[in-house]
Amino acid sequence: MSGLRMQAGPTRIEGRAKDGWIVAGRLYRPALLVTAAFAGTLPRLDLAALETVRLPDLDGVDLLLLGTGESLRRPPAAFADRLRDRGWRVEPMDSPSAARTFNVLAAEDRLVGALIL
Repeated sequence: MSGLRMQAGPTRIEGRAKDGWIVAGRLYRPALLVTAAFAGTLPRLDLAALETVRLPDLDGVDLLLLGTGESLRRPPAAFADRLRDRGWRVEPMDSPSAARTFNVLAAEDRLVGALIL
């Protein structure tokens, strides 16, 4: 888990700060990685950082929302392919939409995760 700061427990994205996202009253920056069971932050958003994530909670995720910032930007093909190789359907969208969508789907007990800038 090198490079991943994590908080276990049920999660909901509560809000946004200038430089990150708030989950359970705690600020996560620069990249929030969240599922219904945990929240964590990656030091940077790239393939090397993603490879450090080896949490069992991610094994059940079938949809990964990818928040790309203020506007929708398609991720590099290699990055998206690596996410799909891990068994996730990937849905890129702007970060505020990713946070809202995550909260709705998690409340419905869907197997969703989000990686949000």
